[in-house]
Amino acid sequence: MNAWNRVLWLLAAAAALVGVTIPLAGTAVTLPILLLSVPFALIHGVRRYGWRTLLFFLIETLVVSNFFENLSISTGFPFGHYHYTGHPQLIHVPIYIGPIYFGLGYICWQVANTLLDEADSRLGGSSGSVAGRVEVVALPMLAAALMTMFDLGNDSIASTVKRIWVWERGGGVFGVPYTNYLGWWFVTYVFFQIFALYLVKRQPASTSVSASVRTEGRGVLAQNVLFYGALGLSSVPYFIGASGDMVKDGASVSWSGHAINETMMTINLFGTVFAAFLAAVKLARNDLALRR
Repeated sequence: MNAWNRVLWLLAAAAALVGVTIPLAGTAVTLPILLLSVPFALIHGVRRYGWRTLLFFLIETLVVSNFFENLSISTGFPFGHYHYTGHPQLIHVPIYIGPIYFGLGYICWQVANTLLDEADSRLGGSSGSVAGRVEVVALPMLAAALMTMFDLGNDSIASTVKRIWVWERGGGVFGVPYTNYLGWWFVTYVFFQIFALYLVKRQPASTSVSASVRTEGRGVLAQNVLFYGALGLSSVPYFIGASGDMVKDGASVSWSGHAINETMMTINLFGTVFAAFLAAVKLARNDLALRR
């Protein structure tokens, strides 16, 4: 195991340790774990795709996410009407939001990649194979679903309880409108699809395996699965340790903090955590179609 691989395991293990211990004191740790995902994604991404390809993913993710976030704050499309409370901001969005889209996005991309048998190395396929044409759309769609699954299990705590951002008109999901989740899937699908098409463009036409993707076995994929699972599992100790006081959303509707925490934990257990479990089972069975 080389030094960079050790660093990746340390970051993933730190995310898991923070996620299952600190929330017992009633402190939400989703944001610190997400910030840990940024250096993790930078290191892992450079090792898998090279710095040029990873830089492309970083830049287009930052641009797409910031554009749609500011558009929604100004117009309500695609997420809904809300505003952030934190500073400093890039136009109307705190500067840490873009890197979080990148870090979490990269991890969701790799978890989806694991579930689809390392599809990133076959996108487009040789001579336009059917499998390659399907995967170039299926991988972004699944990665976006994993991103939205994470948000579904965390947004009500972050907004209604912690008020990191405020939904000005409230919403039925504990103060969050359903449009938020439709918007999350749409926006993340857009930057994932752009990245998938970029990988296709970089793939030599004469081979079925992309030369721009470095596959290194199950261990490097498992790091992403551990990270993603830790994000979901952190809601369990938080439910145990948080106060559960009554809170109000942006429309001044009162909600039970205990009910929010319980529901978010349940969603995470049968969403984020279960998806990570499926990916872990696939790795444990050595069930990846692409073998090295």
